[in-house]
Amino acid sequence: MAAPRHARDGEQMTTQVPKAPVWSEVALVGAGALTAWWLVGDQSSQVPPGTQLDYYMRLPAYSPAVDIAIGVAGVVIGVALLVRAKGLWRLPFTGAFLLGAVLGVFGRVLTAGGIGANIGAGLVFMIGLPLTGLCIAGLLIGSKLAARSTPDVGTSSSPT
Repeated sequence: MAAPRHARDGEQMTTQVPKAPVWSEVALVGAGALTAWWLVGDQSSQVPPGTQLDYYMRLPAYSPAVDIAIGVAGVVIGVALLVRAKGLWRLPFTGAFLLGAVLGVFGRVLTAGGIGANIGAGLVFMIGLPLTGLCIAGLLIGSKLAARSTPDVGTSSSPT
């Protein structure tokens, strides 16, 4: 472990706020998607047995226990990362989690079975994708502005 630096004559010491790790925000988007996927549940139409449903995108068959495991994993990852977040990064981290939740809901809409056309899938593509792009841009711009508004820590400048 390196010894702490001290300001010498004529040097200014400032403090630097660490940048938010990108992997944390990516993990939070994934955790939000998993959590929303679990909370929303299957949105397929309730039809009599034997009725054939149409799917925009069909998921492989799996046990309901897998759905619960997916949801619990999403909640655990999301809560763990949000609790560890420094005060400065709580808002962007929360935004990343919420963006993931929106993507999880979109996933449930795209995989819902129905009779005839899946109008929800069309709405996800026409409205949801541009809205998601705007949210991602907002998160990136917000993170950049937060990083610029904080002073640099650990750097020293010499007036010479």
